Order: sequence, then structure tokens, then C-alpha cells
Amino acid sequence: MNASSTDAGPVVVGVDPSDCARDAAGWAADLAQVWGAPLHLVHAVPNGGPLPVPRWLDELSGATERAGAGPTRAEVVTGAVVDVLAQSAAGARMLALGSYGEGARSGMLAGAVALALVGRIACPVAVVRGSTPQLPPRRGGPVVVGVDGSAPGRGAVEFAAALAVSLGAPLVAVHTWAAVVTGADGATRRRLEDPSVLAAQGAALLDTELGVIAATHPGLSLQRLVLEDTPLRALLDRAPDARLLVVGHRGLGAELAAGMLHGSTSRSLVEFAPCPVVVTGPPAASDGRSTARSTGATR
Repeated sequence: MNASSTDAGPVVVGVDPSDCARDAAGWAADLAQVWGAPLHLVHAVPNGGPLPVPRWLDELSGATERAGAGPTRAEVVTGAVVDVLAQSAAGARMLALGSYGEGARSGMLAGAVALALVGRIACPVAVVRGSTPQLPPRRGGPVVVGVDGSAPGRGAVEFAAALAVSLGAPLVAVHTWAAVVTGADGATRRRLEDPSVLAAQGAALLDTELGVIAATHPGLSLQRLVLEDTPLRALLDRAPDARLLVVGHRGLGAELAAGMLHGSTSRSLVEFAPCPVVVTGPPAASDGRSTARSTGATR
């Protein structure tokens, strides 16, 4: 999915009466305005009969339109929240959720819901928060993306670059390497390559991955970072100053995959990063199934 596409799909926001959901709606409204996309506010309630739109949802819809978002539709849908949002996000350009981690006052829109949706829907999933529960997300700063050379990672980089261009923000691309790695059996081992070789390999990989991006978006302000670190720590270190983080998700087998798109990295960023996090899903294979390749470029 490309943020600069002409896709007419809406930006969908899962909302409830909480402040974090209101912040997510405002954040998504800004994005919908930039994209020229419709905004769709969805409130999920337990199964039962049809319910009227509550006053707070009407007010939220009016606020997003006054802020400059395109046509806004607000509705109440009965059903389990994951099922409702998955259905509402079919054909969407993005699904946004408001949450301040698992401890958010509204458990309905906590990180577990976002992670349940990442492997289930085709569009990117954004978990929106500021640095504290009382603060809305930043409106400035760079778009930061993790790069590992895999197919899912490449999709995340392409999305992040197009999004940065749309927002008029710089892009910071982060690739990490480590001399000590952990295998699928949980055992750690030291890599045979000299650290200078690993750093050079990382720089070459990053240059390769960003070559197409630089050519496609010649006006984009692009910063390259090759770091000896873990992917999670490198991205979290840059989160306080970021407008948002973008990371890919491998789909099935993520917990066994090494690198920037390790399942635990996506999960931890969703739960703890002090800024919005956008998780892009694995690309679709030709037979309709998602791919989960790992190049081992980042350990």
C-alpha cells in the first residue's frame, strides 16, 4: 500500500469516548485531509439491536470536519471489536486506533486489538498516542522507519517514504546490526565477521534499499542510520522526537524471524513507543497468501 496512491479508500478510525480515541481521530483527520480521503469513524458495541449514534460521536465527527477532513461518516456497529474493525477496514487506506498501551483506560482499543488486526487486514494499522496520556501526538518531526532488506520491510519503507512526502516531513531510515545474535533455539552466538565488515554490509544494504526511494522521491529529505544495536532499542530511542514510526510485520512465523520486523519488535513498539506507530502487513503473494520471508539481513 502506497500513501501517495490515488486509492479512494477511507481512513478508518476505531473510536470510543476516551481522550486517546479522540486524539486518534484528530490525527487520522489530518492524514485524511492530506490524502484527500474520506474519514470513517467506527464505534463497536456488544451484539444487540441497532443503536443511535451517541452525542459524543456526533461531536467528534463535527470536530474532524471543522478541522478540514474530507467527508466524515460516523456509525455505531454491533459486534466484537476486532471483527467490526476488520470488516470496516476492508478497502481502507489505513486503520487508526487510539491507545496508550495495554493500560489505557479503554481496553477496547488497546495494543492487543491492533496486533490482532495487523495480520488480518490488508491496510496499515496505526496506533496513535502522545508521549503521555495527557498529550496528543506530535504534529512535527520525522517519519522513522526500520529497514532490514526483507520484502515486508521494503513495503514498510515505500509506505513510510510516500507518507513523509505527503506530510512534508523528513524520513529517517534505520538499519541495525549486531555481533551477537540469538538463534531460533534461544541460544546466543557471536558472528564470525569482523564488526567493521558487519557495519559495512549494513550500510550497503541500506543504500540498496533506499536507492529506489531516493530516485522516486528526489525532493525527500532522507537520513540514513546504520547502528550496532537491537531494532527495538534503536527505534524507541528515536521515538520521542518522531512524528511517527513505521515498521513492517512478517505475518505468520514472525516470532521465529530475525531482524527489524521481528514480531516482538512490532508488538513492543505498539505497546510502548511514545509516538504513533504504523504497522504495515506482509505483502500478498500471487496466490493470495501473505509472504513471510526473512533475508537475515538484520539479526
